[in-house]
Amino acid sequence: MPDYLKDLDRPYNAGDWTLQCNSSQLCQIIGVVKIPHGHAAIRAVVMIKRGIAKDAKPSLRIAFVDSVGRIDASLPVTNWRLYSRGLPKMPPPIRLELGEIEADGAYTVTPDIAAKIISALKRWPGAVVQDRGRNVAKMPRGDLARLFRKMDRLQHPKKPRMTAQETAEWLKEYHYVILRALPFEGSVPDSVLLSCDTRTYVDMPFGVRVAPDQVLFTADCPEGSKIFLQKAGQEPVKFDVSYSDGKIYPHGYAGFNAETSLLEIQIPKNGNLECGRWLKIGFTGSKFAMIEDRRYDRCRAVPYDLWPKVWYPTSWKYADTPPTNEGNAPPIVEGVKRP
Repeated sequence: MPDYLKDLDRPYNAGDWTLQCNSSQLCQIIGVVKIPHGHAAIRAVVMIKRGIAKDAKPSLRIAFVDSVGRIDASLPVTNWRLYSRGLPKMPPPIRLELGEIEADGAYTVTPDIAAKIISALKRWPGAVVQDRGRNVAKMPRGDLARLFRKMDRLQHPKKPRMTAQETAEWLKEYHYVILRALPFEGSVPDSVLLSCDTRTYVDMPFGVRVAPDQVLFTADCPEGSKIFLQKAGQEPVKFDVSYSDGKIYPHGYAGFNAETSLLEIQIPKNGNLECGRWLKIGFTGSKFAMIEDRRYDRCRAVPYDLWPKVWYPTSWKYADTPPTNEGNAPPIVEGVKRP
């Protein structure tokens, strides 16, 4: 891998903040305080993202999680303000003005308020969210301004850091069509049920038909989750996610999301499920394709879908599973006539 892509792929920390870019030069900064000890506390997960244009304005999203990483969506955010900490003279507070909560549990801050908050977090030694004088959430601390300077150097180097040949080899486009999964009706094969290394039977086996002639199975074991793919008339084959160097890491969690038709896999860092990689993978009918790769190396109990995104394809879309009997399958939508 070219050195420039290695630098983009490497996370950079400053206090509670982490800068993470990806090969498209899109950079993200995430900040959250350490998990508190001995008492429950609400923590703000602050996510800053900026496009690759030199004049791109950063966007800001904030989520609120408890000490074990659960999203707290019941908080009344209408009167919340950001107050400084550690300054001899306190500047005026900033009203957050959060929008509606989004699917992943975060709120998007309006652009003008986002600019004020980011500017304050660069300058203030510390900050806290309050509601009418009551502390609501702890904000991340650290030299955020230094990470912004690093982001500028990564996104806009003074001279090109990759040759045309390296760019053609590494910065390719990927377009995928993912099949929609169908329910699986049948029994779980014995080779899946007996696949644990330290237990007789697996825990919570699950099967789903990812293609007309192929079924995906996931199963939990003490040593981690396991994944199997079974083609019609054949025995299930276990498979793992491996990196480009061929090294295989155990899955801390592997499950199939029936709503999205994506296989979700968590690869823990040093055995810790609170950090590592969070992958979403779709089946194209002939192979598995990466749809989303997130990474967060700091073990701070942050929901996986808030981790910085380090890779995703150029585009992807769903396709309905083709009929299994030469196009004469019964219609699945009421009122649709047979051809």
